[in-house]
Amino acid sequence: MPTDATTLPVTPHDLRSAPTPPPSSAPPPSSAPEPSSAPTAGPGPRLPPAGPQWYGSVMGTGILSTLTQTLRGSIPGGQVMAVALLVIGWVALIGLTGAFALGVARRPARLAETVREIPVLVTWGMVAMGMLSVGSATATVIPVHWPAHAHAAIVVDAVLWTLGTGLGVLTALDFGLRLVGRDVGSPAATWGLPVVPPMVSATTGGALIGHLGSRPAQIWMLMATVGCFFLSLVLGLLVFAVAYNHHWRVKPLPIIASTTAWIPLGVVGQSTAAAQTIARRSETFLRVPDVATVQQIANVYGFVMLTIGIPLVGWAVAMTVRGFRQHMPFVPGWWALTFPIGTLCLGSHLLATGSGLDGYQFASVGACLALVGTWTLCAVATIRAVAGAVVRAA
Repeated sequence: MPTDATTLPVTPHDLRSAPTPPPSSAPPPSSAPEPSSAPTAGPGPRLPPAGPQWYGSVMGTGILSTLTQTLRGSIPGGQVMAVALLVIGWVALIGLTGAFALGVARRPARLAETVREIPVLVTWGMVAMGMLSVGSATATVIPVHWPAHAHAAIVVDAVLWTLGTGLGVLTALDFGLRLVGRDVGSPAATWGLPVVPPMVSATTGGALIGHLGSRPAQIWMLMATVGCFFLSLVLGLLVFAVAYNHHWRVKPLPIIASTTAWIPLGVVGQSTAAAQTIARRSETFLRVPDVATVQQIANVYGFVMLTIGIPLVGWAVAMTVRGFRQHMPFVPGWWALTFPIGTLCLGSHLLATGSGLDGYQFASVGACLALVGTWTLCAVATIRAVAGAVVRAA
């Protein structure tokens, strides 16, 4: 279960619409008032219509539902929050999908536009992760609150896993092929959006293995999760190495894209969770002496990845603070503040369970509380922005 990457790009239109710097006649920095870190109330960039760019909200809501249910003993009101968030996640998933389908029906060229340009193509990874996230939340929350519907919840999760995995693998491979021998512009953190979904599939698919009726089906699913793990890991390491090098040494992250600094952490947290899930589900097919060895491998992998993630979290926090201090306008990319933090929470929780080290459990609870805060921020900012857009259009 996760559920994730990272969530959420900034399109060329957003960059063109971003506020321009003040003229040279503005007061010097020493006399300028301290900017507020609160979300801006101004109009900002024009919001994109319902479509792939908005599915970061589905991802963040789904994983928070899963985590508040999983950590219900440590999160006050966790079980109630999990149910409420599951409902919100389904409403967002159905609403966005229906609105996008309606827009495509009215103007068929709109679908082609979402796969033609790299900045929008990568957002299809969020569609895949949105389905995987909500499916995992359904299988986590429903059986606890309504045991009679547990089987139906697993079936729904399996359907969404199949759809999300198919779309995620296709998007990852398509994006990887486009990077070869083509001019796709400057590297960006958002390039990670299409390569993280297979890692989410590895985690959520592992949770489904125990529900499959036959041993051959379980083996096939285990192999599929392992394949998804390595596909995402290899592509992710390459893409994020290039993106970090670009933003650290060539060109700083644009202010409007500040929150996208969190996207690479989706691979860090999600792969840690996936390694633990695969190790646990493989126990059935291993000799008893080998079970401990495989678990140790998963633990060491998690120790390394989460350690690497510490300075990356520091950079992401610094970029986010910088963005808010400089009046970063609201864009759907704000939702990148949710799913990657959720993956770090999930990865820490599963690593604590697999290794027996309580320190990682404390980190998991802390990350979940932070996620509650960032989810609330993004939800409020989204409601304000959409309401403002409706008023201006009226």
